[in-house]
Amino acid sequence: MSIVDRYIARTFFSGYLILILVGMGLYALADLLVNLDEFTKDPNLPLQAALWAIFEYYLVHLPLYFSQLSGPLMAIAAAFTLAVMLRNNELIALISSGVPLQRLTVPLLVCSIVMITMWEINQELILPKVAHKIVRKRDDASSKSFVNVDCARDDRNNLMTVLRMYPREGRLYGVFIVEADSNGKPKYLITADRADYDDVRGIWLLERGSRIRVDDSESLGAFERPIEREPVAEFAFTLTPEQLAVRRKSESTNMMSLGQMNELIAGGRLANRANVIMSRHVRLTQPLLQLILLALVAPFFLAREPVSVLASGGQALVVGGIFFGVSFVVHGVISDQSAALVAWIPILLFGPFAVWRLGDLKT
Repeated sequence: MSIVDRYIARTFFSGYLILILVGMGLYALADLLVNLDEFTKDPNLPLQAALWAIFEYYLVHLPLYFSQLSGPLMAIAAAFTLAVMLRNNELIALISSGVPLQRLTVPLLVCSIVMITMWEINQELILPKVAHKIVRKRDDASSKSFVNVDCARDDRNNLMTVLRMYPREGRLYGVFIVEADSNGKPKYLITADRADYDDVRGIWLLERGSRIRVDDSESLGAFERPIEREPVAEFAFTLTPEQLAVRRKSESTNMMSLGQMNELIAGGRLANRANVIMSRHVRLTQPLLQLILLALVAPFFLAREPVSVLASGGQALVVGGIFFGVSFVVHGVISDQSAALVAWIPILLFGPFAVWRLGDLKT
């Protein structure tokens, strides 16, 4: 790396670090100001416990904030780096020494690849491990707070509905499981007053559990006979408490790893199958989208003559807004058949334009 490359990389990383820290801090502060009452619903909760709950809540949300802010802030950091050089007339000196303007984007692209690698590590390794804590309610400051689970499906096509689930303890109350046969059709209905997860054996221990056959039309129509209940002490529902907590929210799909998404799609019928397929394709195209966004905004600050930094920043902001608007609208078109094409449309639209803009720079 040349001295200029190190200078650009140092300015980029310092600007990005400041932006990401300020961005995540403002994100958390704004959310706290709006939802502060959610953390203090329990009048018996001590002040120290409430403060710890607030700290823990936003601490586990940092990977989510990083995932959402990393791409846009990376482009802003690159624009800031070039804007500083443009304002200080450093570009004129470099052009006079024979350095092409396109050469100045190389260290920015290399630094961006490093940040994208960190983003991928966060998406694949860190975010899936804390997803079950991110989906908790804000007032889940103690185990007294509970949520419900509606029709969570495991990889054997069994469905579980829970009236009360305590995320911190992993304990279920009011459990209803529709057990499927080998063809995925409902065969038994299992009910239990309570269920506790056995981490060692990977099964749910049922309290006062019973199984009723539901696929026998003759027995269903025989009202003169009592319904036969078979006692059940355990059931191998393949979702863990953490996975149940994540599956209960549709937006949690974006917090899964690619492996988890593939398992969901291969597991059978899903109510939000189209969303999962779209999220998988968007995950694959997101690194390219981040690079394209950087390539779109960088040329506005690469000029061989002095130009207004504010005017260049305004133009870059407009193009970046169009990029995000088109991507948002296109990714909203969800379909099993067109998910791959829809995910690649922003790349097909803006990729050639970004390459042309970089190649058309006058040096």
